[in-house]
Amino acid sequence: MSRVLFQVVHYPKPEYRDDMLAAMAVIRETSAHIAGLDEIGAFEEPDRSRIVAISVWASPEALQAGAAELFASIADLPFDVWETRPAESATLTQVA
Repeated sequence: MSRVLFQVVHYPKPEYRDDMLAAMAVIRETSAHIAGLDEIGAFEEPDRSRIVAISVWASPEALQAGAAELFASIADLPFDVWETRPAESATLTQVA
């Protein structure tokens, strides 16, 4: 079974960057027990224009089973207000 990378590219407004990073910290803190979630983190452009949030899953089935729980902790947050444009997401299967 191939692992899966789920990534979301965020475009934070400067005044909401810290709020967005705090939300990502909440996700990280609440994710330790989710079965099949191998890794989670966030990475930022040097100019702070983009934050790329990633999660690596043991399989597509693990992603499907765990995603709802993973994102439930931030479901009510106003990402649409915090960002300069809509986030972009991708689900990629490991090939090498």
